[in-house]
Amino acid sequence: MGRQYGFSLLELLCVLVILSILAHAGSTQFLSVSQKTKDKNTLKSEMARLADGLTQARQLAVISGQTSFLCGGLNCDGSWSSGFTLYQVEPNSGVEKYYQQAVFDHALTVFWHGFPVKKQQIEFKFNGLSSYQNGTFEFCLGVWQAALILNQSGRFYLTDPQGANGELCG
Repeated sequence: MGRQYGFSLLELLCVLVILSILAHAGSTQFLSVSQKTKDKNTLKSEMARLADGLTQARQLAVISGQTSFLCGGLNCDGSWSSGFTLYQVEPNSGVEKYYQQAVFDHALTVFWHGFPVKKQQIEFKFNGLSSYQNGTFEFCLGVWQAALILNQSGRFYLTDPQGANGELCG
């Protein structure tokens, strides 16, 4: 009977160490790409929520014939990063009637840059115009940045998310 050859325990351990190092390096890269993709999708969905809120505020103003407001934050404190609130003021009683509130992802940052500078709310008149309120909502999440640009007529458009280079989020 011939001699059987095999691997020693030391050789097997060395192979396992090399494989585990390669697996760790690959998983780190995979997790990084996965997080970037998740952040990009979150950014896009939160931009769509604000766009939907602006559209609803504009349509509500036109349909009701009354001014509608979309304000930053759940308490209308101008904190756009936390979310927004859609409401109208009843003309006879002066009571605020709330239609929608949305809370953004906690990691998302939203800045308003435009006219007026420290804008706490966007108001839409009965004709759908935003009453000379124009500017840009800048969204930042992780390495991604994008913008929602609002013009004076109350219309807006969205930019595609791009890798942050410090222009908007810096």
